[in-house]
Amino acid sequence: MNKKALKGLLKEEELLSDVHDIQKSVRLLEIELDYMESTDPNNYKYIRNLEKQIDELYEKMEGINENN
Repeated sequence: MNKKALKGLLKEEELLSDVHDIQKSVRLLEIELDYMESTDPNNYKYIRNLEKQIDELYEKMEGINENN
């Protein structure tokens, strides 16, 4: 296998790892968001902050997928 192909495979593996990490982060934030909405729905600032973080992670993941 030549060096160029190997570098391509390593980059693809790294991107897949990044996507997996982002998905895990999104899942955890969504769990926290559900919990906050059910236990303290009046904490608008924190809930909005969680929603913003989730949106940013989805945008980051879309950017990675578009570059592939």
